[in-house]
Formats: sequence, structure tokens, C-alpha cells
Amino acid sequence: MQQMMKRHEVPLELTWKIEDLFKTEEDFQKSSEEVFLLAQQFENDYKGQLTQADTLLKAIQEYEQILLKKSHIDEYAFLDFSVDMSDANRASRAGKTEILDSKINTILSFFHSELIHAPQELLEEALEKTPIYKTFLKDILREKPHALSPETEKALTALFNTTESFHGIYSQALHADLNYAPLTLEGKEIPMSFVKFENEYQIHPDTKLRRESFEAFSKELRKYENTVAAIYNAQVQKEKTMATLRGFDSVFDYLLFQQKVDPSMYHRQIDIIMKELAPIMRKYAKLIQKTYGLEEMTFADLKAPLDPEYAPKITIEGAQQYVEGALSVMGEEYMSYVRPYFKDRWVDYAQNAGKTSGGFCASPYRIHPFILLSWTGELSEVFTLVHELGHGAHFGLAQQEQSFFNQDISMYLVEAPSTCNEMLLSNYLMKQKDDPRFRRWVLASMIENTYYHNFVTHLLEAHFQRKVYELVDKGEVLGAETLNQLKRETLEEFWGDAVKINDGAELTWMRQSHYYMGLYSYTYSAGLTLSTVISQAILHEGQPAVDRWISFLKAGGTKEILDMAKLAGIDISTDKPLKETIAFIGSLVDQVIQLSQKL
Repeated sequence: MQQMMKRHEVPLELTWKIEDLFKTEEDFQKSSEEVFLLAQQFENDYKGQLTQADTLLKAIQEYEQILLKKSHIDEYAFLDFSVDMSDANRASRAGKTEILDSKINTILSFFHSELIHAPQELLEEALEKTPIYKTFLKDILREKPHALSPETEKALTALFNTTESFHGIYSQALHADLNYAPLTLEGKEIPMSFVKFENEYQIHPDTKLRRESFEAFSKELRKYENTVAAIYNAQVQKEKTMATLRGFDSVFDYLLFQQKVDPSMYHRQIDIIMKELAPIMRKYAKLIQKTYGLEEMTFADLKAPLDPEYAPKITIEGAQQYVEGALSVMGEEYMSYVRPYFKDRWVDYAQNAGKTSGGFCASPYRIHPFILLSWTGELSEVFTLVHELGHGAHFGLAQQEQSFFNQDISMYLVEAPSTCNEMLLSNYLMKQKDDPRFRRWVLASMIENTYYHNFVTHLLEAHFQRKVYELVDKGEVLGAETLNQLKRETLEEFWGDAVKINDGAELTWMRQSHYYMGLYSYTYSAGLTLSTVISQAILHEGQPAVDRWISFLKAGGTKEILDMAKLAGIDISTDKPLKETIAFIGSLVDQVIQLSQKL
């Protein structure tokens, strides 16, 4: 087995140009010191002084600039640490930046508190005087009924690193404490780890390896189920406490308030998918079962690839051609935010020791996005790349048009720009070859990756999570036994008699970090609903649909969710877009079945 490169051994062209954020370490340190001093000066200048509308608006402007500068510092420390987490210097810088971040947040905490407690008429006067900070001030007015005393708000800010620590503790438990013994399969020893199972074995075409690794994986998880349950219970009880403190009737109201989402939209997403997508995915599960000649389809088999022997390879240069070809339909303005990724080193492709797993896109305000990948040379990697490019181009367009405070879109819609790009890539690839096997691979990739990931994996998380919060709202304390039962019920409801939910499947709740991010899981399907409808419109309408989508991307967070969707020409006040998306997934499954019959 080839040993992974150290970070310093990686060719420069496979790395991102982090110097675009700060040219030198000295520049970074200087900026860190400056931001801390600016925060202190801000407190001296404005604490107790927000009595006039003009003063308040000047303060908001300075506050925004401090947060902007701080965000660049945070991004630099995070990005540089993410490419080599084994490096002591990078780890030290990341840790020190986190401490600095906490200090600055504590210093600045007075501002939000004083704004919240400012007289209604003062805030409304300021609102009338500014075109730039309307959204910011409207959010303050919206939060006002749920504000706590200034002293309490400051204390909560000071305790932020503690109250938000559960995700980190969970990650440590799963990735540092779990110790997997090697598997022995047909006399051969096979290395076993959390990452190995998640990234390789659960999608492996060898049924024996897939099932036995699942069993071994589940066995190790079960050793820690009570510990992880205690961590998760602490997280949800904290959220319930915060909901009560801020005057919300339920934890759902509290968490959805932050997203500006009506509860009916949240519940609709879960209920309709559970009912109407389930039969479609059961049909696909039976196709997998037939393809592999399985006597019984189990939970451990669900991610087996339909055609594992057909795995097209591609170079980074080839990926560039596919990406530019697929996205060219979006027009020149959009493409101007795409091309620099390839020519200006905005992507980190390297596979090196210590690098964090997965892929992401970070978008420092008006610098440029940075995309992290671990390039394998598989064509499937192009979907990950084009997904992250969707986030990057979105924030590039939004940041160019909007202020720092107005750039962020609601969590309900945040995955729409990325998944739209996946759909555009699929549409493009389908036009490249008439080969039935290639076409089936593209369609199956859409089902197995794009839709399964967003409409099945994350939606089942959301359904389970809803059951959890329902119990929390009733005052229940959650242990491993209860969580296992809730997860098993969710899986059995969705898969019915098409899939055997084997022992260990109920522990799936232990594998997901999304539960520590509020009501996040359901938003994947919400975003993909929007992107499915708009990508089909772009395919059939061309430029008018593109123009609507560009308007959506540029709007940032300046409009409410329903109005944002209307910019794209989509009415999400009804269930029509969701039902259209589910029907589309059904058509993909039918096409794959038909192509399979011909091959």
C-alpha cells in the first residue's frame, strides 16, 4: 500500500493559494492584533451610547467591518489547519484563533444586547434611514420579543465555547476513542476504521466484505452508545432550555425561528417524502438486490453500487472540461466566478497525511472561495467538485452585490445552488455519450449520490430528529435504548418489507454530526427540491430560467424564503415543487431499470 504524502511533499499545483487571504504569517498575526484592538475601541466608543439613530447606524457599520476582518482571520486559521491537522504549528494557530475569537465575541456582546433592548421607535427610525442595513435591523426587531437581560446575554456569550462544545466532544468520541480491530476475511487481514467503513466498505461491491464490515463497525459503535447518547441528550436539552428561556413554546419553534421557516414547510418536507418517495426507493433497493443476486436485501446492502465495475476515471484537466461544459449554460457572468478555480489555485486537490476528510467550500468575504477535496481520479469526484463550485459561485455573486451582513442565505435554501450544479452536470454528461452503460452510470450516480444523500440519508435523519425533539418537548430524557428504538422505527417505516433492518442499523444515529447543528438535516431535501425544479427549467427554457436563477443567487439573504424562491420562479408555499421532484426521482429509477434490462 502506497504511503500517503506529507503536506510539504505535495506538488504546488494541487494545493490552494492560501496566501490570497494573508500573504505572510506576520500579516495574519498583525491583523489578529488589530481586530482585537478594534473590538476594544468599539466597546469604549459605543457601550451605553446607542441613543441616536445616526450613532446606531455608524456603530453597525463599524461592527460589520470588525466581524468581516475577524471572519478572514478565522477562515485562514481553519483552512490552513484543515490541510494538515497533524501539524503542531497549524493546530496551535487554530487553537489560539479560537481563543481570540471567544475574547472578541465577549467584548462585542454588549452591542447585540443593547440593540435588542433599544427602544422600538429608535430602531424603526434607524431602519427608515438605511438601505444597507434594513435586513440586519429587521432581524433585530424580530428577535426583540425573545431577548434576555443584557447580563444574561453576556454570560451566554462568554459560555459559548462551553455550550457549543457537544459537537466537538462527539467528534472526539467517534474519531479518537473508537478503536476498530482489523477484519479477517478469507484468511486476509483488512484494516478497519470509521473512515474506511464510511468511505469504502459500505459501498464495496463485495457483499461479504460489506456485511461483515458493517457488523464489525456496529459492534464497536455499540460500545460507546451510552456515552454518545449522553452527549446528544446534553445537546438537545440545551436547545430546549434555550427555547424556554427565550419564550418559545417548543424547541421546533426556537430552531425554525433562526431559519425563518414556517413549521408547516418543515413538517411537509418530512411527511411527503416519507410517504411518496419510500415506494420509489424500495423499487431501487430491489434492483440492487436483483443485480447482486441477494437472497435478502439488508440495510448493509443499500449503498452497494449498481455497476461497480464501471467506474470512469478522469484527470483534473478532464474534470475542468466537464465542469466548464456543464456550467456554460449559466452564461458569462456566472462562468467568470468558475474559471479562476482552475487557473488561480482556488482548489486543494491533494491527498496528504493529516488532511481532513470530505469536501467543503469556504468563502471569505470578497476574497474568493476555497474548495477542499481529496482527489481520487474517479468521475464521481467531478460531482463533488461541481457541488462545491455551486456554493462558491453563489457566494461570489452574493458578496459582489450584498454587504457582509446581507450575504448569507437561509439554511432552508443553502444547498440549492450546489445541488443545482450537480443536476446541470448530469444533464451535460447525458448528452456526451449514447452508450447505455455510461448513461445508466450517470443516472445511477444521481440516484445513489445526489438524491440518496439528500432525500434519503438526510431526510431519515430529519424524521428521526423530529421524533427526538417531540420527546424533548414533553420533558423526556433520552438514553441509548430510546434513540435506538426511534431510529429503527424510522428505518422500518421508510423501507418497509423491501429491506431487512439488520442489527446495528439502529445505531446509525451515532454516525451523523448533523444532529448537533439544529434542524439542518431536512434542509438538504428542501434545497434539492428547488434545484431540481430550476435545473429542469434551465434545461427546457434556457436563458429566461438562467436569468431568474442568477437573480436568486445575487439576492443573498435580503429576502424571505418564499420571496427568494419566487425570484427563481418557484412557488414553495405549495407542495407542487416537492411532488414534481419526487416524480423526477421516480423517472430516474424507471430509466435505470429499463437500461438495466437492456444490458
